[in-house]
Amino acid sequence: MWMTRELITIDPAASLPSIAATMARRRIRRLPVVTPAPDGPRLVGIVTHSDVLHAFPPDINPFSANAADTVATLERTGARARVYAADLMARDPLVTAPDAPIESAARVMRDRKIGALPVVSKDTLVGLITESDIFRAMVEMFEEPKRAVRITFSLGPDEDVLPLVADIARRRAMRVTSFMALRRHDPPVCVVQLAGDAVEETLEEVWKSKHRVMNVLNLVAEPEKKPAS
Repeated sequence: MWMTRELITIDPAASLPSIAATMARRRIRRLPVVTPAPDGPRLVGIVTHSDVLHAFPPDINPFSANAADTVATLERTGARARVYAADLMARDPLVTAPDAPIESAARVMRDRKIGALPVVSKDTLVGLITESDIFRAMVEMFEEPKRAVRITFSLGPDEDVLPLVADIARRRAMRVTSFMALRRHDPPVCVVQLAGDAVEETLEEVWKSKHRVMNVLNLVAEPEKKPAS
């Protein structure tokens, strides 16, 4: 749902000058390294912006010039012109699957301190999920174009609070636009976002349920920006 599908890839024989030029020209920070296969590109590694930068002498920044200057710089450095993707790439990189929950991909990226995960299906590279994709997903999950309220309230031990939220939403003609029960939080909390006109009445219902309301955030849609004439 959130991965980047149209990928720029390189093969293991791609030279350092061409890799640097591609990254500079396309303004990207990582390139999957693939080999052809009957079912689609087979992922064999990944080259990052840092890999390319560290392949140069400390006094040369390959991303400060345009692609032509980058190639010329590599030619002047001699041996570095004969460095290839196969020499630079991280082999057997961490990957995720198309049907993996987005939070599992985010957890791996956080724990391993990496900015992206290739998405692989049956050994075929099908996409790339990046930090930017995670941020985009979070915004779209919580963004509400109409008036809404986000309420954070405490949960009891092993409490199933969904029936309560569903009942309040039904009686007040509100829509549940997002719902999270964070049981590892201390204390456990529910964060629910509801959209509709009965915001104040909905909040009062939550108070009456004898749950401790910890935060209330009224959300109002930002006005649409008119296109420049």
